[in-house]
Order: sequence, then C-alpha cells, then structure tokens
Amino acid sequence: MGLLETLRGEGTGADDVCKFSREHYEVVYTVSTDTHEIAHAIAVGEAELDALADLLRADGEAEDREGSLSAALEAALDGDEADPDAVFERMRRPRRVTEAVVETWEGLLADDPDVVYLPIGMAPDLAAFVAVCRERADGDDAFDLPDSFEAVASLLVRIKEATDRPENRVVVHRNRLPTLEA
Repeated sequence: MGLLETLRGEGTGADDVCKFSREHYEVVYTVSTDTHEIAHAIAVGEAELDALADLLRADGEAEDREGSLSAALEAALDGDEADPDAVFERMRRPRRVTEAVVETWEGLLADDPDVVYLPIGMAPDLAAFVAVCRERADGDDAFDLPDSFEAVASLLVRIKEATDRPENRVVVHRNRLPTLEA
C-alpha cells in the first residue's frame, strides 16, 4: 500500500495497518503490519551477546548432541502416533531461535549499541535453550558451560524483566527483528 492510498483512506483494512495515536500532539502514526511488529526493547551489552554466542558454539561443538536426542525421542515415542520429526523439530526450535537472535543482534549492536529487539514470544525459547544447556552440563553429557555463562544468565534476567513490562514494547521494522528460516 502506497502513501497516496493511505492518505485517501483506500486499502486500510484492519489486517494490513496499525494506527498509533498521540493525542497530546494530535498525531496518528500508521504503519503496515506487513513491515512492522511489536517487540520488546532490550538493553544488551556486547559481552553478554558474546557470551550467548559462546554458549551456542559450545552447544554446537558438543559430541553427538542431535544423535543422542534423536535416539531418545524414538525410544520415548515407540509406537505412539506422534511424528518424531515434528517433535524433534520442536525440540530444536530454542536453538534455532537463539541462533537467529545472536545473528540479528550482532548486526544491531554494530549500528545502535546497547539496544536490540526481541519479538513477543521468543523469550521462552531463549530461556529453554539456556536451560537445556545448563541441564546438559549438570548431567552425564560431556558438555561444559563456557566461562562466560554467568553473563548469559544475567542477560536472561534482563530479558525477563523487559518482557514483563508493557512499557518496553515498541513498534519496530521487521528487518530489525530475529526471524526463523522456514
């Protein structure tokens, strides 16, 4: 939808635009839901992002992480109707979300230090990835948490605080948000 159509009031159905008004200034902002999304603004330091990237690397370098997970799934679902591939993909989602977050946030911190954006609903996947890594380190798995893990824990606390506060929600262009490849 172009600017002229918006000004004329054409094609402004409820599904393709969002309006935000600022009554004090008598201004209405209109953005397309195709290009913008509501997200949480998060303050992130470079050391914290590096720590999260270190955790991803450590998880990726661990011995046969996906092989043992796949075998455990097949054993657990023996004879059940659940699709092991779908369950396996759901279990991989937290890692994929974390990869997307790290990649996007590295670019954002290069442009605008200290502020990144997290789409609503991604925080639980980040927390799940970190929890799985912590459980693997505590268990029999030959996995060790990186030395920088405390910075990741600190980042998760800040993400939790930011996502619990509605005033931290912002409208942001989708190209500034982490996305999962289909």
